[in-house]
Amino acid sequence: MPRPQPTEKTFRYPWATNDYRTEFLESGTHALSLAIAMAIENKQVSSVPEVILPAYGCPDLVAAVLAQGAKPVLVDLLPDTAQLDDAQVRHAISPACVAVIAVGFLGIPERLDVLSEICRQHDIFLIEDAAQCFPPSGSNAALADAIVLSFGRGKPINLMGGGALIYRNDLQQHAKKVFDGVPFVHRSVGFVWKIKRLLFNWMMGRTPYWFVEKVPFLHIGETRFQECRGIRRAVMPAGLVAAGIREFYWRPCVSEEYRKALSDLRGSGWRFLKSDGMDPRRSKLRFAVLAPSSAVREEAELVLNRAGVGVSNFYGGILPELDGMEGLFDHKNFPVAKDFSSRLLTLPCHEDVRQSDIHKIARIMKELYLVEWPRGADRAS
Repeated sequence: MPRPQPTEKTFRYPWATNDYRTEFLESGTHALSLAIAMAIENKQVSSVPEVILPAYGCPDLVAAVLAQGAKPVLVDLLPDTAQLDDAQVRHAISPACVAVIAVGFLGIPERLDVLSEICRQHDIFLIEDAAQCFPPSGSNAALADAIVLSFGRGKPINLMGGGALIYRNDLQQHAKKVFDGVPFVHRSVGFVWKIKRLLFNWMMGRTPYWFVEKVPFLHIGETRFQECRGIRRAVMPAGLVAAGIREFYWRPCVSEEYRKALSDLRGSGWRFLKSDGMDPRRSKLRFAVLAPSSAVREEAELVLNRAGVGVSNFYGGILPELDGMEGLFDHKNFPVAKDFSSRLLTLPCHEDVRQSDIHKIARIMKELYLVEWPRGADRAS
């Protein structure tokens, strides 16, 4: 007997609480942009509104801010993390500031308790960007004013597109103003969608991915800035969202296997990302490590990719250094974020990764950094 499909009345989203409402959008970037629009409604300012975001992050953050006529203000990170330096957040808040974007990175959420206290003191929005974290942490204690999810390719919930804006119940008046006039698009799970999904899953296999990564015009793995235009709400079938969530929970998490296999590298100066007591095993996208130096990271990236592993430095640089970001920021010097970016190496966690692959990666890295090099040394030196 076939399993009954959930409907809007029978299915409860994991982030659903009595404190929040959910609106689906065509993409996570659209959802973030409308969250910023709500922040602008919440705090009317006499000059160009400002939004604080991390100096290391996805260009879509900037696109979402610019789409609302706001100004992105970058803040440096805490050492060895992708989390905002709260002292610098306080310093960056001006009378024109309307929001802080707290970005969860590869399954490790931001410190919402710290940032929410700062935002309450200055009457500004706290927006949790949970595009890479699931379930979002902000809904548990109602710390965030708005939460953004993405259902695009490569995200924890992969529905081949779409996103969600989750906002506090007491913000319905702001939401009404923001959503009025925003057109709808219907997300369907027809033949074309299924073909795209099958094609995407096939391309993510190790052999096809290695091939398509070499084709220049496909821009696989590149970080590219694209303007946020044509914002649209989405009608998402409840069964589709439910299936994506079930698939996420069923997907094996290999982060702990990586931590065990690579533990010896800590003596050579490698680090796992700090998470302030939060469980990094939530990550099912990539497993992130920090090399002792940029030279070591580049060497490891080169050797592992030659071995067919498929490692990545993720965004490849801080936001002011990325193509299309020229002239957008008042300050370009973010030493901690730049150091983080230059040392970051991410390892695959997709369904095709097996224990033997993890042991292969560990063996290669140990041969490079525990045998060939003096312990803790930088080859460039």
